[in-house]
Amino acid sequence: MAVKETHTTARPVRISNEDWADFGALVGDRERSRLIREFIAWYLRRPGAKAVKRPDVPKPS
Repeated sequence: MAVKETHTTARPVRISNEDWADFGALVGDRERSRLIREFIAWYLRRPGAKAVKRPDVPKPS
């Protein structure tokens, strides 16, 4: 299947199931890709890229 011009190519990465689930729980399943792309843009010092905001650490109960 051809890639649509409006889509980027999928890139497989290896991430533990635990980390992937915890990441999804914090940001939501549909936000993971966006945050990964934003991190890469920031890491590469792309113009206008900003560091990804991390969630606050939960206070111990």
